[in-house]
This record gives sequence, C-alpha cells and structure tokens, in this order.
Amino acid sequence: MKTYNIKYYLLILIGALFVFASCTEDFDPKLDTTYARLVVDGGITTDTTVHKVILLRSGDALNKLEKKYISNANVTISSGTEIFTLLENSSKPGYYETQPNVFGIPGKTYTLNISNVDIDEDGVLENYTASSILKNINPIDSIKLKYQEYSTRSKGWLINMFSRDIGGQSFYRVIAYKNHKLVSDSLSEYGIANNIGFEGGYYPGLSVYYLDNKKPDERIIVGDTITLELNGITEDYYNFINACIAESQPKDPIFSGPSANVPTNISPANKAAGFFSAHSVKRKSIIFQGIKDPLNPDVGGI
Repeated sequence: MKTYNIKYYLLILIGALFVFASCTEDFDPKLDTTYARLVVDGGITTDTTVHKVILLRSGDALNKLEKKYISNANVTISSGTEIFTLLENSSKPGYYETQPNVFGIPGKTYTLNISNVDIDEDGVLENYTASSILKNINPIDSIKLKYQEYSTRSKGWLINMFSRDIGGQSFYRVIAYKNHKLVSDSLSEYGIANNIGFEGGYYPGLSVYYLDNKKPDERIIVGDTITLELNGITEDYYNFINACIAESQPKDPIFSGPSANVPTNISPANKAAGFFSAHSVKRKSIIFQGIKDPLNPDVGGI
C-alpha cells in the first residue's frame, strides 16, 4: 500500500504557482480611435408642454476626443402640416426646446431636421433627419400597489395596472414617478413590453413596474403619490431601448461575443447615434396609504 506525503505535494504546488506568477508581463494593447458622431436624444409626445431635443458630439473611448454639446444648430420638428422651431436654451447649451403649447397628435408622422452643424469639423456643414410615427395608446383604468418580498435583501412594491389593450400590434414603455419626480431616470430603469398574443385583451392587475426599497428615490412612505406612465412607442424605439439595456449589462457568459451596434433612426446612420421618438402618454396616480390588511397587501388608488 502506497503512502503519500501531503506536505511534500503542497510544497510542489506552491512552488509551481510562484513560477507561473513570475511569468506574467505587462500588456498594453493599442486600441484604435474612431470619428466623432452626432448624438441625438429627444422627441415629441401628446403632452402639451416644452419638448426637447439634446445634441452633442460623441467623445472618444480613450478620452482623446471629449464629448461636447452642440450649439447654434437649426432644429425643427414637422408633422407635414405644421413646423415647430426649437430654440436653444440660453442656460443649457445643446438643449433645443419647443414652445410650451406644442403637442403631438396620434397617427401623424413627425420628422426631426437638424442643420448648421459641423460634427467632424471639416468646414462643411451637415444635415441630419429622423422620423417617427406617433402611436396611440390605451388609457389606464386604475393602478394598485402590492408589497413584494423576493428575499430579505430584495423587497419593494409592484405597480399593478388595470387596462384594456387598444388592439393591433402595440409596443409600450413604462416609467414611474414618486411625488411627481421621475424615478425611471435611465434607460436601464425603463419597462418595455409588447402586446403580441394579447391584442385587445384586458390587463387585470398586470405587474408592470417594481419600486425597489433599496433605492432611496423609490422607497415609499404613507402619503407619497405614485404615478404610472404608459407610452405608446414604435417597434424601432422598443428595439433601441432593448439594445441599450443589453449593451449596458454584463455579458453572460463572460466570454460572449461582442455586442452589435445599438440601432438609431437618425440619418445618416453612419454619422449619428441616439434616437428621435414620437409617442403618446397616459398616466394614472395613487396615494400610498399603507397596508391595512397584512394578508392582502394591495392598496387602491385615486
């Protein structure tokens, strides 16, 4: 019967690890740079309000070319029958705004036009355009809050929606407000969905948004007003949000292939990024009054 000296093999293993560790060297990959692009973020909705379009020049991944907001551009949004001129905000360079009485009409196609910009700084002025149809959306009958505890470290409130689907193929964006302040303040916090396979059906308390107790801006107390906003969006905008979320999340598995470029509806596409969206808006609010029945932790709304 053979016997083994455990200490002996441990010493061999530790020695091998030192050998391999000493065989490392610095690796300084040489990465290529890229050209600047116009980045566009903005749109028009059915709200009667100031609508914004933000313009900036993309930066460089290695910070050799800093991003900067684009001033003195000519920016308009047209519906085919009306043209809205957006003026640059004097205190926010790169922010272009309509008059406060502007609103979009479902069924119309809105076109963004941008001119008098020179993104690549070659002395030649460039023009950019984008179009989006403004989709209609079903109203929200009511919403309820339901306490949800997934684990001791993951608990919060579900916003459940009661609504009749408008029918046809529809795509939705869902965002939320607490005390009239937006809590869905990044693409990763948007809720997106479609009605494929459920056209014209009724949503009897569908969970559409989650307020996370770990996030201070989402933690709610008695008296808080919670507002759910439902947007009717195009399939292109739905795909854009999906792609942005996928791009911002860790890859699984870790050695997955590289992501595809995030789509854009700005033309020319090889010189631009971002998205111009036209969408409809429906809202419903609720005042949180606490849980009266621990066995039925639903809270009605107003």
